[in-house]
Amino acid sequence: MLPVKSFLNDTSGAVTVDWVVLTAGLVGLGLAASAVVSAGVGDLSRDIDDSLSRDLTMVSRFDMNRMSNASFEDIEGMLAAGWGFYNANGSVAGWNNINDLRAEITHSGYQGVTAADGNYMLDLEASPGNIMLGQQVRGAITGQTYTLTFSAADPRNNNGVEVYWGGDLIKTVNPTGTNMQSYSVQFQGGAGDGSNMLMIGGTGPRDNVGAYIDNIEVSS
Repeated sequence: MLPVKSFLNDTSGAVTVDWVVLTAGLVGLGLAASAVVSAGVGDLSRDIDDSLSRDLTMVSRFDMNRMSNASFEDIEGMLAAGWGFYNANGSVAGWNNINDLRAEITHSGYQGVTAADGNYMLDLEASPGNIMLGQQVRGAITGQTYTLTFSAADPRNNNGVEVYWGGDLIKTVNPTGTNMQSYSVQFQGGAGDGSNMLMIGGTGPRDNVGAYIDNIEVSS
């Protein structure tokens, strides 16, 4: 017991120096570790804050598309015809038929027009007149700017395309020829009547051939 008691009561010499050095080392190591952790926590906190403050649409901007059946490739359950496909009730997968006219999806190459994406495209004039389809844009946020792009062609050179957002006309185009041309327009989420409904319709004479449209995309 005497060596232990002597050790505990010793307040000078090498033992004291060893304890001081060891304690200082431990304190220094603790301070260094705290600084590293503090810096990391600070960086993480800023990253989380930045992520939360960003528009949520930026997180999902790399989705393929905000629109469903945007190239009219989903023809499941439709009736086949020599020129393409249709539904007896006028419906098209993913879309609302606004004016209840029969929507017709044609094969790429019909009337000399090659689809911009995939094997099919939409004829904006059915029998007996111009059609209009609509779809709500998924996840649209009020005030966020979005870009609509689509491709269109008109072998008759007498048809047009009208685009409505929230009930307001935002774009009119008159494509010419059989080559698909690309068009774009910007709009804001919640604009118009606030429904975030995108509607696309045809214009022109009732001659059973309208503008062809394909590859519709909405991105932020």
